[in-house]
Amino acid sequence: MINSSPMKRFLTLCVGLLSFASFGQTLPYTSITSIQYVSASDLAACNDTSAYLGDTVMTYGIVVTPGDVSEVASGSVQGGHRPFFFLVDTVAQGAAGSFRGMECMGVYTNTQGQLLPLPNVEYLLPGDLVKFTGRVGAYNNGTQLEAIDGNSLQVIGSRPVPTPAQITVGDLNDPLRVNILTTGEQWENAFVEFNNVTVTEVIPFSGNRISFNVVDGNGNKINVSDRFLAQKLSSWQTVNPYSPQTTGSFVPPVPGTFYSSLKGVVRHDGNGCLVGSGSRGYELNPFDSTHYVVAYAPPYIANFERDPMVPTPNQSVDLVCNITDFDGTVDSVFVYYSADTSLLPTQFTQLTMNLAAGTTDEYEATLPNQPLGTLVRYYIQAWDNEGNVSYYPTTPVGQAQPNVDYYTVRANGAIIQDLQFTLASNGTSPYIGQNVTVKGIVTASTKQHDLGFLYIQDAGGGPWSGIWCVGSGITQFFREEEVLVSGTVEEFYGMTRLNVSSISKTGNRMMPVASMVNPSDSAEKWGYAWEKWEGCLIRLEDPAQQPLVISQTNLGFGDYAVSNQPNAGYWNRALVLAGRQSATSFSSLYVQLVTNLAYDTLDGSMEVSPIVVSDTMSMTAVEGICFYGFSNYRVLPRNNDDFIGINVALDSTDLPQSTVGMSHPDALVVRAYPNPAAHFIQLDAPQGSSYRLTDALGRPIVSGQVQSVSERIETGGLARGSYLLLVEHEGLRQVLRITLAN
Repeated sequence: MINSSPMKRFLTLCVGLLSFASFGQTLPYTSITSIQYVSASDLAACNDTSAYLGDTVMTYGIVVTPGDVSEVASGSVQGGHRPFFFLVDTVAQGAAGSFRGMECMGVYTNTQGQLLPLPNVEYLLPGDLVKFTGRVGAYNNGTQLEAIDGNSLQVIGSRPVPTPAQITVGDLNDPLRVNILTTGEQWENAFVEFNNVTVTEVIPFSGNRISFNVVDGNGNKINVSDRFLAQKLSSWQTVNPYSPQTTGSFVPPVPGTFYSSLKGVVRHDGNGCLVGSGSRGYELNPFDSTHYVVAYAPPYIANFERDPMVPTPNQSVDLVCNITDFDGTVDSVFVYYSADTSLLPTQFTQLTMNLAAGTTDEYEATLPNQPLGTLVRYYIQAWDNEGNVSYYPTTPVGQAQPNVDYYTVRANGAIIQDLQFTLASNGTSPYIGQNVTVKGIVTASTKQHDLGFLYIQDAGGGPWSGIWCVGSGITQFFREEEVLVSGTVEEFYGMTRLNVSSISKTGNRMMPVASMVNPSDSAEKWGYAWEKWEGCLIRLEDPAQQPLVISQTNLGFGDYAVSNQPNAGYWNRALVLAGRQSATSFSSLYVQLVTNLAYDTLDGSMEVSPIVVSDTMSMTAVEGICFYGFSNYRVLPRNNDDFIGINVALDSTDLPQSTVGMSHPDALVVRAYPNPAAHFIQLDAPQGSSYRLTDALGRPIVSGQVQSVSERIETGGLARGSYLLLVEHEGLRQVLRITLAN
């Protein structure tokens, strides 16, 4: 439990009373219950909006959550932290009940337009009686009070520390995690307790954050989220300057963990009227370490290591991890693996993991060496003496096939494709948190007339081949230069990137390959299919050479869309972003085509004169870097030259050029002709090379192996358009763009 000293509490009350004396607000009192209340008929009609939405009110409440334990980073608030706290209505001395909870945002806007934390918000303690004056707002269907100035919060006394309401998960959400407004809305922002719930899934995100899902005995599901210090991992550096500790200390549960008690405040991410929206419904946010009471849990697998991370064909792979059972003993541990990509995980080969000599919890096993280019998948399964089972990587309870970890056998260490390729549904790199070294060709740089950010990709391009680089020493490189980069793989709000520790030029230079993507093909976008292009240089182009048009001119936050058809819907268009460089936007300032002239100086001063896009604009293709953010993939053109064949005049660019010669001694030398081709392609490549002809979407059409030094690839039955020819030999790779014509 988080405590505070008597002196701290005395100062809190004194400051609050002084503020109260100076505050001149004369608004009539409005209870929290009145603000939160929504009629049964409105809730039945999927309307959970407060009758006071947009009004400024004065209310009294008893503090539920300490003021120093919120953990929400914010680039717009001075200090980088957006504090918040929860209140309960003063009725019945703060007893829990229907519509009695309220979330208060602990920031205000001063007369200079700056967002500042409320004075002394960090000193709030559970049980403090406060007066709060604010505007009734809503975020994702969750009602909240927003401070109107620096005097909005006053501590005026104390009351007993609030206790939670006993409710069930089924009061809030159904088994699909869809919110049930008719029974759940009364508990929005309330302090509640669940009994007897089971962890079904642990969800890592953003590199150093964790949430998890629990279900009750009827399968109703809720997400347990991490907006407070109590659920921050040891890798989390606190953003709250008044936090009682500098890092988190939460140990994630294992799927199958059974909580006899789980407490927290309820927040709302409404989805009752938007089934399938991806919103979380009602969610639980514990704010103290005592809120998690474990009855029993499966074995805990930690400190997993693989050596080597990227094996050669001659190397076996050692797996080591620590396994502990906190309420019993570990009974048996197995690793399952396969080099056959056609097998399901339940069909993998089983090996026993044994205790390492001289240890009590360290288990080890060795996977045999495999041929070059082999994708090896594996997972670990641990059983305890009570028959509970856990997995590495974690697998949701009830999922038919275990999740897997994986690696590819390489001749000379990892390539960028290894870092980006993922089997995880959330797109997380299998190398997250690992220190790696890779080579890559610069596709975007920090130089003038370029994107302003460093991206590199494998020499041959193709799916999974590109990555964003951040950190020190990244400003000296030009497009087309090959660089050797060492750094740590991390996830930035779903975008995989390398945090660079060292980077240098190899002295080689070559043209990067832009992968063709059809922006109008719904199949190309469905189910996060663009994840394979994240960080890559791509070319939006219609395979049948139809012109692209600006299908939507302003989709908000600087985004517009291109497609081969006007007014194209979500699945038949691609987003384009330019003119914004802020804490959350990373597009070019050398691209004239923007959604609004305000972007000339709004998010970084543009280096070219902005032109507002219109639906009369058309072009042959658009090139740029594929970026993921705010649940959408978008293309970031690097400068005006990335708009190919556009029907408006754009300023010319003067991209600085490298002095390194255009050579690459380690590249795979191949030749494909004729190009354009009609009935066949003649491929000249080293004997034994493998090749794969794919369409513009990366779908394989023809594959085979070069039997001598030249191979004829029949194409007479294929549709005209653009294709990619991928050739591989002894760890080297080359990609050629092929056009098939009549």
